[in-house]
Amino acid sequence: MDILKDIQKELPRNVVSNATFEGANIVLYTDSPNFFLEGEPQIKEIVNKIKKRIELRAEEKLLESQEKTEKAIKEIIPAEAEITAILFDVQRSIVVIESKKPGLVIGRDGSILREIKQKTFWIPQVQRSPAIESKITENIRAVLYETNNYRKKLLNDIGKKIYQEWNPEKIEEWVRVTFLGAGRQVGRSCILLQTPQSKILLDCGIDPASSRNEDKFPYLDVPEFKIEEIDAIILSHAHLDHSGLVPYLFKMGYKGPVYLTTPTRDIASLLP
Repeated sequence: MDILKDIQKELPRNVVSNATFEGANIVLYTDSPNFFLEGEPQIKEIVNKIKKRIELRAEEKLLESQEKTEKAIKEIIPAEAEITAILFDVQRSIVVIESKKPGLVIGRDGSILREIKQKTFWIPQVQRSPAIESKITENIRAVLYETNNYRKKLLNDIGKKIYQEWNPEKIEEWVRVTFLGAGRQVGRSCILLQTPQSKILLDCGIDPASSRNEDKFPYLDVPEFKIEEIDAIILSHAHLDHSGLVPYLFKMGYKGPVYLTTPTRDIASLLP
């Protein structure tokens, strides 16, 4: 079954110009101004039916220019919010607003974000401004938001793999959990999660307190672990006992995604 086609069958004809995946998320693009502004109730009905996350975005041709959008944002958001940066993720039709007081950017019940969306067709996302400025985190964001097709293609390929055997009626499934570290200790957290379709690594850290290499790193030499078969890594947080060995996995040949929160990403990048 093709989940993207099934979703489009539930919507009015010709309102979806493109349907794609961003990992496990489903993204619909539209070039219809009316559907972009008024189609959310229909999207929510489908979400409740299939139990999958769907995002509706405007095609690039609908988007207001970055200059006009930035001007509109500064006019709509009160000065007391103390905006420190406005970043454009063009490929995802998203504008990221960094502020020292995010609540004032959101507005009551999201009223300010809705106004920005209605006037610019960009989807606003709010982040709290970093307490300490860092060139490293600025460079990370530059890579994330730059116009290139690699990240978009990678996430779409991951989504295809996730949904290739999608069947809403399938209820029998199995999951296998293998502790490669942290089973009986604090440190070197690493859990291998297997299903019939995928292998996920939850954390991959070290034991900073251990003086012996055999006790410092997870058991990556077990038969179940093959770096070329790992589909994704999920980091719970940035402490070394959960994230310290992730760079080594890329050196070993891992080429897949790492799922983590924005604060975890920024803190982990600063760790030695």
